[in-house]
Amino acid sequence: MFFQAAKNGVSFCVILAMSSGLVSPFVLAKDYDPKLHEAILPLSPEESLQTMVVQDGYSMEIVAAEPLIEEPVTMAFDGNGRIYVAEMLTYMQDADSSGTFKPTSTIKRLEDKDGDGLFESFSIFADKLLLPRMILPLDNGRIIVRETNTLDLLLLTDTNDDGVADLREIIYTGGARGGNLEHQPSGLIYGIDNWLYVTYTAKRYKFIDGKIIAQDMKYGGGQWGLGQDHLGRLYYSAAGGQNPAFVFQAPSVYSPVSVKGEQAEGYREVFPLDNTPDVQGGLKMLRTDNTLNHFTGGGGQSIYLGGIFDDMQNDYIIAEPVGNLIRRSKVTRENGHTVLSNRYQPQGKEFIASTDANFRPVWTTTAPDGSLMILDMYRGIIQEGNWTKKGSYLRGVIDNYGFDKIIGRGRLYRVKKEGVPLSKLPEMFAAKPQQLVQYLGHSNGWWRLEAQKLLVLSGDKSVVPALKKLADDESNALAQVHALWTLEGLGVLDTNLLTELFNSKNSDVRVTAIRISEQLVAKGDKSIAQQWLVMASDNDVEVAQQAILSAFYVLSDNRHAVLSKVKNNHGQKKGVLAIENSMMQLEAVIEKRHKLAEGNKELAAAIIEGEKSYQALCYTCHGDDGKGAKAGSNLIAPSFHNNKTVQGNSAALINLVMHGMQGEIDGVAYTGGMMPSIASNGDDYVANVLTYIRNDFQNEASLITTEDVAKVKEINKDREQMWTQKELQTKFSKELTNKPKWKTTANFESHRRLNLDKLIDAKFGPPFSTKGFKEKGQAITIELPNIAIISEVVIDSSQVKVFSSLFYNIEFSEDGVNWYTVIKTLTATEFDRNQTLGQQAKFIRITNMQDSNVHPWRINEISLFGSYL
Repeated sequence: MFFQAAKNGVSFCVILAMSSGLVSPFVLAKDYDPKLHEAILPLSPEESLQTMVVQDGYSMEIVAAEPLIEEPVTMAFDGNGRIYVAEMLTYMQDADSSGTFKPTSTIKRLEDKDGDGLFESFSIFADKLLLPRMILPLDNGRIIVRETNTLDLLLLTDTNDDGVADLREIIYTGGARGGNLEHQPSGLIYGIDNWLYVTYTAKRYKFIDGKIIAQDMKYGGGQWGLGQDHLGRLYYSAAGGQNPAFVFQAPSVYSPVSVKGEQAEGYREVFPLDNTPDVQGGLKMLRTDNTLNHFTGGGGQSIYLGGIFDDMQNDYIIAEPVGNLIRRSKVTRENGHTVLSNRYQPQGKEFIASTDANFRPVWTTTAPDGSLMILDMYRGIIQEGNWTKKGSYLRGVIDNYGFDKIIGRGRLYRVKKEGVPLSKLPEMFAAKPQQLVQYLGHSNGWWRLEAQKLLVLSGDKSVVPALKKLADDESNALAQVHALWTLEGLGVLDTNLLTELFNSKNSDVRVTAIRISEQLVAKGDKSIAQQWLVMASDNDVEVAQQAILSAFYVLSDNRHAVLSKVKNNHGQKKGVLAIENSMMQLEAVIEKRHKLAEGNKELAAAIIEGEKSYQALCYTCHGDDGKGAKAGSNLIAPSFHNNKTVQGNSAALINLVMHGMQGEIDGVAYTGGMMPSIASNGDDYVANVLTYIRNDFQNEASLITTEDVAKVKEINKDREQMWTQKELQTKFSKELTNKPKWKTTANFESHRRLNLDKLIDAKFGPPFSTKGFKEKGQAITIELPNIAIISEVVIDSSQVKVFSSLFYNIEFSEDGVNWYTVIKTLTATEFDRNQTLGQQAKFIRITNMQDSNVHPWRINEISLFGSYL
């Protein structure tokens, strides 16, 4: 067995890398030399299908396969049931990720022209794309797309209906987006509220008059894929954080809301059939039989809303490509909060699992015919190149089993059930507006939302009377909800209709009416806010909770009164307590940012931006509270609280995040994913997120600037490998201790004979002091025995603080002739840790820039940190 060979003969270490913004680990088989295993060969689509084990009488069929689709990563249906598929044709074509960023990827449009349920025809809708990662079909022949490494949004249009986009426009300019391609936004789903939602970005978007507008949100997390239930609650997931679902208690636009116990006990444990150990977390993520033990790559999630599988309706579906399985979760919504549970936990099974190690499900969606669709990237390597570097545990597995050879394939499966007929494909583009209105009450959620989207895009207000009639018809609550949101999308806010529906017999309708009425309150209608106060007493906790969310969202003057009233009636319910906690945290953040802005504006701006980045990415491994997210009983990444490394010298910290770090941290081996570097996120991103963590979580340290990051990057531009903790400490964090070999000189007369020597060693005699008063231009020079990498110059004036210099410059030179300034201090303190970023020097000159006719210039001690070349 692979596991036994590894277990008995290997020294393991942990790659502490930058998975979610900062440090995250990975197991490395440092000395592992296993026997060569027989290569795992790809199976044909039909052969692979035979390896699938599906529960509860469901089955799978092949809808499309290579060469029809290749390297598929996401898909979406348009209003006529055609499928747009994004193909990342350059993704991991070998283990070294060669040619990844060549713009040669495509989006295909698949069609079932003969109506047999199989998609036999395709056209290349768009080519020459850079790893397309989002697709949103609009109306006939128009889709919105986002590529990798950008926040721009493209509108691709087929003007002559030949299946090929002949018009390509940038309709939203978001600018470049760096970062590992696994850690970039995904989703772009059409929300029930007519906004477009993505992951990793604290923004949402809306398509209006051919352009995109953007709006900041209180939350922007998640990773690959984004699900939505019938009321617009979004389901996020994080592969790096090994968390298959979160922030689903309430619409994320209000702020993240989580409830303790929202995942049933054991929910994150998975039950694969395949036992190939190709997991980036290494052996800690495997059982003794080599099967994956916890989620590690979950994504592509959806809520099944097809309406034909009664026992599956509203279930949460998520793909786990590393475990070669599909999780089907029961969604239990009671007393105002949701709990997810694995329907097959008692049996130790999954809804779908395969023994084919190349089955890589990456996307799931409800289809127009009511079935569940599963997109399979079918390939050997599923992890991006940062995880597969030579010497890593995963690279060993890839090489042993020949996973790098399995490329260029892809499959699309339909999940169906015997005896349950499928619906026919839609023809919405030819439907009249009145017909689209009728579809708002369809049993399949895909039809409802697609009809709503097309009506909103049309801008046709001739349907307003029909929509109002449907919204007022209590025979179909789902139709009422979509009719209300369609009216909202058309710009029709009927106060009388909304206030009437505050008293609807259905709580989903009342909740929807409150959400939409937020816009009236934002426009100054205080009467609506007063009605929210009345609805805070609603016996249905869902309605009462929505009153809280809406009141805090628009910062209504009576928001605390609304909260108090809800607590009087539902105060001990988990959902209410969770929402209260979230709203209080939100107000605390707003207050904190306000106070920051009143102080050091540069520091405040960096912390605010850094916190956004942390909450969008880093928290998945380091936790919302910075104490480290858990994977089972282990931490995925270290805690940031009162962290000496985080508060330590900037050179070590910046180098750590720019190149990554491997090896144990203070003797601890963490579990989880690996991302060696966050350098590609950009210098601003790195500077801000480091400044944030250095000034939160019980830390307090200096600002790290964009210029600091750029300088460190330039100094170490030739470095390719990751650091170890020992390397970083040895190179940057050790104090230079051979002080007796240092030579000190000054351009002025010292107060006592040999007094200059005392400033580099405070143990003996009085501190250094000038003979007279401080004068601008007085300089001290330290000559080291050899050139050194210097990361910090510490000037300790703690015992002579009234005599310290408030303004001084620090210069470096390698030869004592050519000098350059590394520090200009205008607000010195009694103990300054001057961050010199690992620049090289043999001579260090400190020049006082302050005049005084009262005090001399005194220093208790000077210390240097770094290493000799």
